[in-house]
Parts: sequence; structure tokens; C-alpha cells
Amino acid sequence: MSEGNIRRAAEMLLRGATLLAQPCPYCSGVRVMKDGRALCASCGSEPENVPSPDPEPSVEQQVLELTRQLGSTTDPALRQRIIGEITRLSGEMATR
Repeated sequence: MSEGNIRRAAEMLLRGATLLAQPCPYCSGVRVMKDGRALCASCGSEPENVPSPDPEPSVEQQVLELTRQLGSTTDPALRQRIIGEITRLSGEMATR
């Protein structure tokens, strides 16, 4: 890790940048983003096409994921919580 890259990333953070959840596509290092500009603190790369953060999953996607989880667990308490969450989300879908 270059001292200069770390310094640049730290300066960006001090100016309001945020840490990105997605690692650098080149070296898997930590990246920071400010004003649409991403910087890898490890290798210093600045990819031109920075993927936007993953959008919030839709209610339908959440229900599908919970249904998948329900099918893969045998824990009765966990199954009950998942069913409750599916029921809650189904109510949200019905009111739209």
C-alpha cells in the first residue's frame, strides 16, 4: 500500500467521502468515493465506471429471498420469524 494512496484516500474521507462496500475491481482493496470519483487506497486506481451502490431490494425480491431461506432451514423458531416477515411484506405489497 502506497503512503500517497492512503493519504489521498484519508483526505477524501475528511472532505466527506464515503467508504465503498465494493472492493477495488483490480486489487480488491478498500475504496472511497466522493463526487462520483472512486479511489482505491491500495493500488491507487480510479475506475472510470464506478458502479452505483446496490439499490434497496424490492419487496418482491425480499419475499423471494425469505422464501429461499425458509426452504433451507429446519429451525422452528427461525422458520416462524421468516414466515412473520413474509406475512408483513405481503401486506406491504397488498397496499400498493
